[in-house]
Amino acid sequence: MMDFSRSKFDIIGKSKIWYSISIVVIVLGLIGMVRNIATGEPGDKFPLIRGIDFAGGSILQYHFDTWDAERDTAEFVVQVKGILEAYTDKSPQVQTSPILPENTDSGQPGLLLDIRADASLIENQEAQDNLFREIQDLGGPATIEKAEEVSAVIGKELTANALKGVLIGLVLILVYITIRLSLDFAIFAVVALFHDVLILCGIFALFQIEINSPFVAILLTVVGYSINDTIVIYDRIRENMKVKRHLTFDRLVNQSLLETMARSINTSFTTLLAILALLIFGGVSLQTFMIGLGVGVLTGTYSSIFVASLLLVTWRMKGKALPSIEANGAGTVTEIIRDDEDDLIDMDDEDEVEEDDAAKPDETRSAKTKKKKKRRRRH
Repeated sequence: MMDFSRSKFDIIGKSKIWYSISIVVIVLGLIGMVRNIATGEPGDKFPLIRGIDFAGGSILQYHFDTWDAERDTAEFVVQVKGILEAYTDKSPQVQTSPILPENTDSGQPGLLLDIRADASLIENQEAQDNLFREIQDLGGPATIEKAEEVSAVIGKELTANALKGVLIGLVLILVYITIRLSLDFAIFAVVALFHDVLILCGIFALFQIEINSPFVAILLTVVGYSINDTIVIYDRIRENMKVKRHLTFDRLVNQSLLETMARSINTSFTTLLAILALLIFGGVSLQTFMIGLGVGVLTGTYSSIFVASLLLVTWRMKGKALPSIEANGAGTVTEIIRDDEDDLIDMDDEDEVEEDDAAKPDETRSAKTKKKKKRRRRH
């Protein structure tokens, strides 16, 4: 296991580098959003490429009364998507469900094929007929179970509910961290979450990846994952503020980050391994979800280490700190001196040693005096 606690790496001192990386990625994402708005169709000017769940579309359902149980349905889905590329502008959603022999007229296993595609498909009867013939050529005799349009109104409601869910989550997080730590801790934790959401949306916009209802789950998962990592780091900062009062706030935060970095990296790495496995073996339908989740995990880990804590240091070191647990004396900065190994020695601790020596036998006091003189000589 990696251990950064004894490292001399100065994370806080390189804050301009970390801020610059975030700004560049966010700006690229905003450029992608502006491009999508400028090139969007009339009535669909939106920063992200909305899929069928948000923009509306058509639902087609085909029933295969006889289906070879040994046939690879995943390959069949890929082939159907290839056919649909000629009929729809948006990425279609294709799902299959097996039908038990007792539920088919032939008494053999069957298959139900569900297709969600562009609304233009349901409006063009000729296109529907041609698609139906091609699917029968590919999968065998079938019947049309359903052919209907999904209103874009549902998509608008889903968009509004998604935004409400994310905002309510952020407000609750703000309240919780304010109660547990302090208001400035909470504010910068939420700022880091906005950073994560903005980068995730920006990457989807930049590469024009369509968003559907799973995107809402990605956003909420990333928010929860990121704030968990941030709170772990903040909690270590709070603990160190009680036991390392001789450190200035920026040095204390730097040490806290080094102590928790191994945990953050190891947790993210193992999560990414699971995401990679699902990305490779989970099928086409899970790819977009896994890509979004992977980007979110990386962004959340980065912001917890290099954004949330650095913003807090930048704020407090400018003398603008809000009332916090330091008000109780936990964060008092005492006079310090440095030895040759850059270890920090609290002057108050030396005074306590002198008082304790006065109450001990002469021999012990004499030995301690010699050690003390040696230590002073080193300075």
